[in-house]
Amino acid sequence: MRLRFKSVLVIIFLLIIGCASIGIGYLFYSEVIDSSDIVIDGDLVVNYTNGEKFSLIGDASLEFSVTNNSSEARYYYIQFANVIADGVEYKLTSSDNLDITDQLKSDIISNQIAINSNETVNYTVSFTSSDEKEYSGEIKVGLRANEQNNFADAILSSNSISSATLSAIGDSATLDEGLLQSEDDLGVAYYFRGAVTNNNVLFAGLNWKIVKINGDGSVKLVLDDILEEIGSYYEEAFSFRESNIITILNEWYDTNLSEYGDYIAYYRYCNDTVLSASGTSYNAYDRIVTNKIPTFVCLGTADNNRIGLLTADEVVLAGGSTNTNQNYYLYNSEITTDYYTMTSARISGDTYYPFIVNINGALENNTAGNLLRGIRPVINIIKTAKVTGTGTADDPYQLIMN
Repeated sequence: MRLRFKSVLVIIFLLIIGCASIGIGYLFYSEVIDSSDIVIDGDLVVNYTNGEKFSLIGDASLEFSVTNNSSEARYYYIQFANVIADGVEYKLTSSDNLDITDQLKSDIISNQIAINSNETVNYTVSFTSSDEKEYSGEIKVGLRANEQNNFADAILSSNSISSATLSAIGDSATLDEGLLQSEDDLGVAYYFRGAVTNNNVLFAGLNWKIVKINGDGSVKLVLDDILEEIGSYYEEAFSFRESNIITILNEWYDTNLSEYGDYIAYYRYCNDTVLSASGTSYNAYDRIVTNKIPTFVCLGTADNNRIGLLTADEVVLAGGSTNTNQNYYLYNSEITTDYYTMTSARISGDTYYPFIVNINGALENNTAGNLLRGIRPVINIIKTAKVTGTGTADDPYQLIMN
């Protein structure tokens, strides 16, 4: 009798232990599932608010965020994967002004996006469906590796870094001053100044000039020409995002560069539209013309896009000034139309004056932005791009296409 009672107690005890184990296991499993929407990839934390996977009907929206917990800028990619959809469009917007619209399909939205140290960027994806059919897929965000022997490495290994400019900043640089070190929003930057001859790039069948290695390792290029289509800067709004020029640039990009999009980084182009205390000039005018202290650090609004224009600061640091200069790399005798920068200079009544570069290489601020002038595109090549060549006119850098 006593043995039977003990056996029953053992069985009950084992059942209790088993149930407890199942309960603990279930709780642990639930915790893993609940936290699976937060993915840590190195220094990058991705919070998929609505989950990585989605299955939707009709118009809908999802949110996610990307946080960089490191002390340095990082790159990441965004893509759609395993998509099953027909007649669905998406619009991706972010807190740092990224704005992309396309058909929903399995595709890399962007191969490389920069994020500053200790920064969080919030995203919204809005879907528009043409019918009530179900569509599904996954949003994937991940860290891009810091690969060696890339474009920036090739430039740095071929140039000595100058410690100081030969000419005063704000004066015309007419000699080859080489590659100099500075700072931008993303870290240590390196820029070409003066009559350099080894900053040539052949990309997408077009000739470009290297402006600088950005602080995140991407490489900024300016077209060694202007577009055939000239345009006015504005009609009513003065901001670059609302300008006529951004429309022209985006259309030109779609026609000429979209097939190379995997190699072109989204970049925060600086549009300085902050008025000075005078109310008739902008801070950029005081900084560049009066005080001659241009900077690569953005002191205005940063517009996230794949294509933009030079800033007036970049023109001055490249060797331009308010005087004629036909002996620095931005000057091209075949450019016979003044062209706009995306930096504000002055305002008089309802007339807005952005900085322009004239046909003699000088920086001017007396052309109204509602007049037709040239457009000179700027793009940024992703940090991980590999190149051949030495950068000379006879042997320009060329990207190795995977």
